[in-house]
Parts: sequence; structure tokens; C-alpha cells
Amino acid sequence: MNQPTQVIATLEHYKVAIRDTLEYTLNKEHYDLNAFKEKKRSVLIEVEQPTPLKSIINASGENGEKLEKMIRDFYDDVYGDESTILKAADDGLRVDHAQHIAIFKGVVPIHENIEAMVSGIIRDAKGKNIDVAQAEAADLAEERLYRGVCYLTMVGQLVRLFNDYNVARREAKGEESAASKFIGNDISEVITLLNTVRANNRLTDERYMGVQDKVFALVEYMTGRRDLPTGKGFPEVIKETEDSINGFIREVEPLWKQSYDPLIRELVEIARAQQAKAEQPAEAAPADQGEPVELDPKTGLPK
Repeated sequence: MNQPTQVIATLEHYKVAIRDTLEYTLNKEHYDLNAFKEKKRSVLIEVEQPTPLKSIINASGENGEKLEKMIRDFYDDVYGDESTILKAADDGLRVDHAQHIAIFKGVVPIHENIEAMVSGIIRDAKGKNIDVAQAEAADLAEERLYRGVCYLTMVGQLVRLFNDYNVARREAKGEESAASKFIGNDISEVITLLNTVRANNRLTDERYMGVQDKVFALVEYMTGRRDLPTGKGFPEVIKETEDSINGFIREVEPLWKQSYDPLIRELVEIARAQQAKAEQPAEAAPADQGEPVELDPKTGLPK
């Protein structure tokens, strides 16, 4: 594994930790507390230790400082001991599902920044005729899964907000109210995040684009910029969109694991070998090395 591939592999591992935070925007009966602790450790250690990410940040001037602040703020808000979003307790991990948007607003810009780093490393390596095909394949697979998971979680949030908005309007007899305006602002934030995910996308294949098109058609239905298809209501178009996203994730997740797992295994093996080498005792010097010896005055050699 060459050096650019090693760097990309560490960044891929970090992107996965950031992406997997989106798990906490899904309503589940149980969240793995050990997995939470590992993600919590992974998010901060990359900027606390002399890692490739930290080196890139340090070499990136003001932009690097902004990214590091973004990461540290994200850690404090979501994973920190004072976080009100995720809280480890004796009975497991507690998640405040009223704060999903805060998770989205942390995950998306960090992931997109790291992805931009990876793309730059790949371009640079190719320009120098360095083979990074293995890392590039893993990166492309991760991007497909990441964008699929973003659409899954954000569309779920958008649907909940859309339903809440309609309830608030009905309760106000069709008029805007303080409640509907508040929900409307949240809807706008989710749409902005969806637009960010789309704007940074590099994927152009028909399978992915078909999913993305359905997501943004749904956005247009909800915002009144597109009429519903003839004979269909919101429940049907919402189900079609969610089915499309779920089907896509079922396809791409195994493909991501096929490319990601060998890359990380090789990275771990290299790290272990380096650690073992560093822990080996220094070769013992000859017993008389560095000690004064008595010379024979006739020969000039040690007696």
C-alpha cells in the first residue's frame, strides 16, 4: 500500500465515523452503546493526534482552522459530555430526536470537506502516475452509500415536518401560525441541506440519479413547485421515494463493504507492523563498544 493510499484509507475511516452519526436520526428501539463510544473516540482523535487529517488541516491555513473548529464544535454538540443530543446512560444511549437537524448540520459540511480532500489526493496521485485505484474505488463506493443515507434520513425528517406543518395549518384553520412558521423554518433548513448534498455530488450514473430525481421531485411536490402526478396523493409519492432510496442503499452497502473492508484491513496490518517494529529493543552493542581499551604500544592494537 503506497503512501497516498494509506492517507486516503485513514480519511475514508474518518468519513465513515462521521456518516454513521446519521444513525441517530433514525428512530430505533436500541442503539449500540459500544458503537457510540467508538464513534465518539474516532471523531476527536483525528484532530488530537498527529494523523494525516491533522497534517492536512495544519497545512491548510485559515480553511484548516475552520474545519478543525467545525469538527470540535460537532464533537461538543453531538458527542461531548455536555451534549443534550446523545447521552450515554446506564440503560443505554439516549437520543433526543427533536434535534436531528443539528446532527445533519454537523455531519454534512464535515463529510463534504473530507471528501474534497480525498478527491484532491486522488487527482494529485494520478498526476504523478501513482496507483490509487483501490482507494479510489472505496471512495466512490463510500460516496454512493453516504449520499443514499443522507437522502434516507433527511427525507424521513422532511416527511415528519411536512405532516406536522399540515397539522399546524389545519389547527389554525388554514392560516399561518407561530407553530407552522417554526416548522416551516425547519423544513427550509432540511431542504438547504438536501441541496448541499446534491450540489457536492460527483455521481452521474443513472441508478443514483434516478434516486436523487425522486427526492427532489418530492421536495417540489411538498413546496408547491410541482403538481402531484395524476391519480396520486402524498402518501403514495412519499412511499415511492422512500422505497427508491431504501432499494438503492440495499444495493450499494454490500458493494461499499467489499471495497472498504480490505482497504482498512491492509491499513491496520501496516499499522501493527510499524508498532511492532517500534517496540523492538535496540540491537545490543558489543560489550566493549564505547569503553576505553588498553593498546599495545608496538602494534597499536588492543592487547
